[in-house]
Amino acid sequence: MNNIENTYMSYDELLEEFGKDTIQQRYEQIYQEMWEFLKGIDMQEKATVNEVILMQLLMDYFSDVSRLKAYHKIRHINAIKIKSYESFWLLQRKPIQLVESGPEDDRMIYINEKFVLSRLVSFLLEDDINRPILGEKKKAFHNFLDTLYYYLKFRRCDAQSLELMLLAFKAGRILEV
Repeated sequence: MNNIENTYMSYDELLEEFGKDTIQQRYEQIYQEMWEFLKGIDMQEKATVNEVILMQLLMDYFSDVSRLKAYHKIRHINAIKIKSYESFWLLQRKPIQLVESGPEDDRMIYINEKFVLSRLVSFLLEDDINRPILGEKKKAFHNFLDTLYYYLKFRRCDAQSLELMLLAFKAGRILEV
């Protein structure tokens, strides 16, 4: 019989499979990225990272990864899957919380989506993050970013659709002339 106890792993099982250090390092990495992001947009006084939600989303992420590895009989998942599943759970759980807001902060309602967008752009551009984008490519890239941000805010996205988007972007860069 398939019930919730059989479907979802316990945290002890996740700690055993991935190791406490691995989970703690991922927690610290994302936590630090969030604070750097908040500082970069001058929101460190108006927003905070809910640590309980952040840990919950990581346990959800590692649970998904465990099921993926078991289903596909693989030892590791690729970087695109990692970023897709992390992004999905960041969007689901929304660990960045506004603690103070006013009418001028309405734009920050989607602060978690902005954070995910910044992580995805960094991942997509990799070493080229500081390379200038000029001319028509700049306009096309900005259109892509606007569309992606809209998608993250208003569409139901799952890890698989994010994965496909990342794969398509990488394929486009490979085929770029």
